[in-house]
Amino acid sequence: MSEKKDALEKILSGERISCKVKTKRGVFVINYPLPRDLRKIEVNVARMLDGMPESSFSKGQIASFRAYATLDEVIVEAPEWWNNLESAEDCPDDDLITKVYARYLRLYKAVQESITKSGFNGSSGIGKSKNKDEIMAD
Repeated sequence: MSEKKDALEKILSGERISCKVKTKRGVFVINYPLPRDLRKIEVNVARMLDGMPESSFSKGQIASFRAYATLDEVIVEAPEWWNNLESAEDCPDDDLITKVYARYLRLYKAVQESITKSGFNGSSGIGKSKNKDEIMAD
C-alpha cells in the first residue's frame, strides 16, 4: 500500500480536497478553496455591497453575503434544484445555507490544520502543474 499524501502535497499536485454534505434537501459536494478561489469570494462579497461601505450593513448581513459568495464558489455538485438557482443567495432556506456553510468552515479548518502539520518538504517534484486545465477548471 502506498503512503497516503498529506493535504499540502495533494493540493500542490493538483488534486482537490472535497467533502460531501448530506442534507434533507440533497447531497452537496464542496471543494476546499485555493487562494485564487478565496480572492473570487471576496470580490463577490464586495459586489454584494454594491459600492456601499461595509458599515451600511449589519454584521449578520455581511456574514450572509460571505456565506452566499463562498457557497457559490465551493459547491461543485448539488441537487438539481440548487443547480437551477443563479446563486446561493436565491435559496430561501437559511438552515440549509447555515448547515452547508458550517461544513465548509470545518473542512477549511481541518485542511489548514493538516497543512500546518504537513511533513512535505518540497522534494517530491510537485508544485509544477501536471494538468493546468484540471486545476483551473470550475
